[in-house]
Amino acid sequence: MTLSEEQNELLLRHLNGQLGPDEEAKVADLLRDNVMARAFLRSVAEQAVVVADVERLDQHKPQPAKVVTPVFRPWKWAVAAAAAFVLLAAFVIATTPPRHTVKVSDILGPCQYIAADGKVRDEVKVGTVLRVGDTIRTRSSSAWVKLDLNGGSLMTIAGRSRLRLLNVDGRRGFQLAYGNLWATVAQSLKGKAVSIQTPTSTVETKSAQFDIEVHSTTSIVRVNSGLANVERLADGQTVDVATDHQVIVPISRNRKFAVIRQPKPVNEWSCRLIASSGAVFGKWLQPDEKNRVRLGATPLLIGKKNTIFVASFSVQCSSSPPVLIESGSRVRIRGTTRTEGPIYFGITTQRIKGAFFGKYTAKIETGALGQAGEPWQVEVPLSQFKPKTKHLPGSPAGMELTDIWIVSREENAELEIHSVKFLPREVGQ
Repeated sequence: MTLSEEQNELLLRHLNGQLGPDEEAKVADLLRDNVMARAFLRSVAEQAVVVADVERLDQHKPQPAKVVTPVFRPWKWAVAAAAAFVLLAAFVIATTPPRHTVKVSDILGPCQYIAADGKVRDEVKVGTVLRVGDTIRTRSSSAWVKLDLNGGSLMTIAGRSRLRLLNVDGRRGFQLAYGNLWATVAQSLKGKAVSIQTPTSTVETKSAQFDIEVHSTTSIVRVNSGLANVERLADGQTVDVATDHQVIVPISRNRKFAVIRQPKPVNEWSCRLIASSGAVFGKWLQPDEKNRVRLGATPLLIGKKNTIFVASFSVQCSSSPPVLIESGSRVRIRGTTRTEGPIYFGITTQRIKGAFFGKYTAKIETGALGQAGEPWQVEVPLSQFKPKTKHLPGSPAGMELTDIWIVSREENAELEIHSVKFLPREVGQ
C-alpha cells in the first residue's frame, strides 16, 4: 500500500528528531506493520550514503600541487552519511506544503469521520484530530460538532453537514459540501486566511465571525463582524462582505449577486415550502383532495441498523429575515401519520448576529395527533422544547431560529408535512 504524504512527512520528521512521544509511537507502529514504510527509510538511507560517498571521493582526488595518502576512517563516513541523511530529510520537510489540523472540542449526535486514506469511523470522540484530506459529517438534524482551529478560532457544523479539510496555497482550507457552518476566525492565526469552498463560492477571511448555509445550487454568507471576501465560482466575480451584511451566491450567472445589509429580525415565520430547493429537506408528494402541499419525510441512516425519517425547513432559504425567538413563541405544524406513535419537533438556534447556540426538541405523544391517517395540527409552546445538552439554558428565548425539523422513527408512519409556522407569543402573555 502506497504511503500517504502525511506518513512520509512523519517518517522524515522522525529521522530529524522532531517527534514527541505520541508521534514516535505512531512511527514504531507504522514501521512494524507497513513494508512500504521500511522500504522508504531504506531508500532515504541509501541516498544519504551516496551523498557521503561522493563527498569522500571528491576530497580524495589526486591534487596537482600536493599528493596526500588518504587515510580511510569508517566512522567519519558514517557521520557524513548521517549528516547527509538529516540534511535530506530537512530539505524534503522544508519543501512540503504547510498543513493544518483541527481538533474536535465538542460533539452531539451521530457523526461520521472519513480519513484521507478512505477509512471510515462511525464514532467520533472529543479530542479527535482532523488533518488535511479528512472529512467529518453530521448525520442528523439534531447533531453538531465544534472544531478548534487553535489560537481562538472555532468552527461549528450542525444538522446534515459535510466538511473536509483542504490545503489551499498554505492557507487553512475547508470544503463545505452542504449544510450549516458557523465560524469565528481570530487574528491570532498569524495573518493567514481561512478559505472555505462551497459548491457555488469561495469564502476567505483573516478575521471575522460569520455563518454559511450551503445547498447544491446556493450558498448564503452572513458576516456578523469583521470582513470576508466572497467569490462566485460561476464567473469569478468577487465581493467584500463587511459587518452586518450578507450575500446570496447562486450557481447561475443570471441571478443577482450583490451584498446587502442583514434585515432586522422578525418574531414570526411561515415557511414558504416551495420558495427554493434549499428551503426544505424531504420528498415532494402529489397533491390530494385534502392537501395541496405535501412533503414526505426522507429516510436517514444515522448509524448501523438505525434509520429515522426526517423533514426539515430552513429560515434563510425560505427568503425570510432572521427570526427572533421570544418567551412564549410557538411552533405550529400540520401533517399526517399513518400509524400510532410519537413524533419529534426540533429547532436549531444561534445567537442573534452571532455563533451557533444549540438545539432543542419536543416529543409529541400519540394522543396529540388524533386518529392515524387523518390530518393533524399540533401547536407546541416554546416552554415544551427541551435542550439537547446540559450546558444550554432551559429556554432559547432571545436567540435566532435557524431551522425546524420533524422526525418519526417508524417507516410505516409515512410522515408528511403540510405547513410549518413559527408564531409570536399570544397577546396578554
